[in-house]
Amino acid sequence: MARVSVIIRDDLLHAVDAEAEREGISRSALLRKAVGAYLEKARRLREETGRRRTMQEASARMDELAERLGEWDPVRIIRRFRDPWRGSSTS
Repeated sequence: MARVSVIIRDDLLHAVDAEAEREGISRSALLRKAVGAYLEKARRLREETGRRRTMQEASARMDELAERLGEWDPVRIIRRFRDPWRGSSTS
């Protein structure tokens, strides 16, 4: 395990020490836990941001496609392909 040195405000260090005591762990263990939680939250946020961006891009492409296609009735098209298999034809 690597050893690091950080500069931290006195009040924050006192809060860290108090929390470590409440948790029954060392200052180092608390800081490792806090850094781990922070990094996990940052990773999840990046992933969520990426998913949202992907969905927005897909939605924009669908809007562009819909604009190029113009007015059309998807229900009529689905029925045209579905109904011959059912033995009926409703257009």
